[in-house]
Amino acid sequence: MADDDAWHAIVDASGLRGPARILAEHAGFIGYADGVLNLSLSPDDDHLRAPALVQRVADALATRLGVAPQIRFETVKSGESLHARNQRARDQRQAAAEDMFMNDPDVRRLIEDHGAKVVADSIRPFDDA
Repeated sequence: MADDDAWHAIVDASGLRGPARILAEHAGFIGYADGVLNLSLSPDDDHLRAPALVQRVADALATRLGVAPQIRFETVKSGESLHARNQRARDQRQAAAEDMFMNDPDVRRLIEDHGAKVVADSIRPFDDA
């Protein structure tokens, strides 16, 4: 494991669920060497560092890494967490869907000629439907 992308792929393939999955998704990759996995975690997510959850994450990673790593957390924000990456991608898809909808000629005509209104938060990307 060498970077954020590798960390995100491992988390996706880990089979983790529930709070342990949330912990892994909110952690940013810093480095992995000699069986020690260094992750960053924001102070807002510090409550996720429960020893049982950390152990579940380590056990789930053992299959991919060959051994359950010792996990150390730093509060310094280094890598982008999987959660942050997914949120950014979701926001980008949402903005693109809104832009495409609002720039559609038929929608523009309904708004301009007939006074139609768009209900706030009613536009969704196809993959979120």
